[in-house]
Amino acid sequence: MRDSERYMQQAETVLKMAGRADSPAERKVYETIAEGWRKLALEARRNEQHDEGISRIALEPRSFR
Repeated sequence: MRDSERYMQQAETVLKMAGRADSPAERKVYETIAEGWRKLALEARRNEQHDEGISRIALEPRSFR
């Protein structure tokens, strides 16, 4: 499993916790934490796509060899 997928799962888990919160303040804390996980997942996804692009470029044959 990729990091981005794990982070998104964390966000979903924390959002479920927000749904079970006893108070609006507690819910807000969970929502804030979930948003942090979501942002981390998006950043990880960008990095994964960038790394995949570099890997593809490295495997392409070069005409100047």
